[in-house]
Amino acid sequence: MKFRRRSSRLPKVPWPNGIERTEPLRGQLWTRSEKSLKPPDVHWGWRALAVAAAGLEVALLVWLWFGPAFALHSVDITGSRHLTASQIEAAAGISGNGSVVSIDGESARSRLLGQVWIRSATVEPELPGTVVIQISEWSPVAAYHAGPSTRLFLLSSQAVVLGPTPSSGGLVDIQGPAGADPRVGARPLDPELLTALVNIQRGFPTLLGQDVAGFVFDSCGNLTLIAKRGWKVYFGRVLTPEEFASLRDKLTALKAIAGDGVNYASPDLLYVNVMNPSEPAVGLKSRQPVPPSPSPGATPAPSPTPTPNPCK
Repeated sequence: MKFRRRSSRLPKVPWPNGIERTEPLRGQLWTRSEKSLKPPDVHWGWRALAVAAAGLEVALLVWLWFGPAFALHSVDITGSRHLTASQIEAAAGISGNGSVVSIDGESARSRLLGQVWIRSATVEPELPGTVVIQISEWSPVAAYHAGPSTRLFLLSSQAVVLGPTPSSGGLVDIQGPAGADPRVGARPLDPELLTALVNIQRGFPTLLGQDVAGFVFDSCGNLTLIAKRGWKVYFGRVLTPEEFASLRDKLTALKAIAGDGVNYASPDLLYVNVMNPSEPAVGLKSRQPVPPSPSPGATPAPSPTPTPNPCK
């Protein structure tokens, strides 16, 4: 017996491709009730208690900030030699009638580091009413003056002007180009050059058995060393790192010609030119050209001293 499949006359419903294409069931409301959306009611008593607690916290903060419990009583400062206690307190922004809890140690430290004499600093507020400040100052390494000016200014190892000084006090004496006096906080020299000059002065007695009276650094960047005996060393221009590095070869040349008969203790020595370290030149007073005899009654002209062209 054979059966025939009867085709369904019901229309085929297309199956959705994704869940996002389905539609919500009709007749159903998929939302939260209005009651569930309302915030829970808080009793007025609890609200009043919260307001009172907040007011108490504010009052406590004001009392701690301005009240006598943590008022600033003392500022302990150590390590300062060139700034007075009042100057340090003013620089740190610390007021004598303030509260210790109002002092921000890091901000006060940053303000102190803006002072040219201060190298490092720490500011630590301590309860109930003390602030401890520890200062480390820059040590001056040279005395600087502009051209022929007699006003001396102390330089730190970073070549920063710390302030005026009445005398060099045994520090390296450096004469810079002629002009106005440098202002405090300025940097008239390259720090690398200043380091080289300090090292040369310290090592010169061991190198040649002579002491350094000072250095002259002109507007063209030429460096001249002046020995305490009066003779000079012409190093030439020192403006770039390469020229700073060449100072080592030039000092070696000074040492080398000492073994070739140059007497650095001789009063006849006038200058040594090591601009070209491979061909150093020595000038003696006895070898200077003798000017012609002046006519009777005329003032004799001084002997010319050969000096290098400053800007070549």
